[in-house]
Amino acid sequence: MASQRTIRLEETTVADIDGWMVTVANIMAGEWTDHTGATMRGLTVEIGLYDEDRGLQGEPTVGAGAVLRIDGRVWRVDAVVAGGALPGGGVDNGYVSLTTVA
Repeated sequence: MASQRTIRLEETTVADIDGWMVTVANIMAGEWTDHTGATMRGLTVEIGLYDEDRGLQGEPTVGAGAVLRIDGRVWRVDAVVAGGALPGGGVDNGYVSLTTVA
């Protein structure tokens, strides 16, 4: 049995998760649909999921509590955190935290 993993991905980045390319963008307040079909409100993030051949497998908009399937594993969205202004100017990226559940 594989051990549980937690990954933090910053907004505007591309990560490699088990050979899949995962993009993270557009953290903002909004709505998303959970696995039961219920409409949820809060911070959302767009996740791009591309398989080993870089084929697009989905671009869901999700929030905390959502689940994603990446290379056959289930990942839970633990947190979506917005970025903010930095002292002296500029903006800090937000991030999403994912943990394997199966």
